[in-house]
Amino acid sequence: MVEFLAVSLGCVAALLAVGQMAVWVWSRNVAVTAAHEGARVAAEAGRTLDEGSTRAKVLLRDGLGRGADGFTVQINQQGEVVGVQASGDAPAIVPFLPKFPITARATAFDEDEVFNP
Repeated sequence: MVEFLAVSLGCVAALLAVGQMAVWVWSRNVAVTAAHEGARVAAEAGRTLDEGSTRAKVLLRDGLGRGADGFTVQINQQGEVVGVQASGDAPAIVPFLPKFPITARATAFDEDEVFNP
């Protein structure tokens, strides 16, 4: 009977750990996609940095739901390059598990600067 309890608790702990890692991977993929899309939109001809930041925030919200509240989006431009960084913590399935930080960065060449020297 004791063996059954020990094995059951071990299986539950392993399933929770695998589930949390899956949530972390999903969150990381959403953050990377949001950063890339934000940089792409901000770099398009005639578009602003605010439009890129808004696009990244919308994608984070669509992909993570309420989990996107813990993410920040920073966007900047240095010369011809637009950079976006999305950072935050992956949502936790169990509240007492530690937070897993995520930082996604993306860059794109600004079409206004590249094609209009």
